[in-house]
Amino acid sequence: MTFLVLALAIASGLSGTLFTRASHGFKRWRPALAAVVSFACATLLLSWLVQRLPVGFVYAVWTGTAAVVLVVVDRLFFGVRTRPVQLLGMALTVLGVTILGFQG
Repeated sequence: MTFLVLALAIASGLSGTLFTRASHGFKRWRPALAAVVSFACATLLLSWLVQRLPVGFVYAVWTGTAAVVLVVVDRLFFGVRTRPVQLLGMALTVLGVTILGFQG
């Protein structure tokens, strides 16, 4: 159950970030409102999670997964080039989250 909630928190954070981009600096109200709602949902889900899992693990998985997914989304949908140093950073993020997962 906790990992399903973690996946929902990640999805909420991702959608909030993408809606923020779509709002063009919060100049378009519909995506801006969707961003606020998405981030509010992510915050509520994270508050539930940190009562059940270690805070460091929850935050590392949430931010690390979102960062990696957003780099891939930027590449696939927005044509942003991925530099080798970014690929290294993503690999280190995945490694770090994996190591944290084995701690508990």
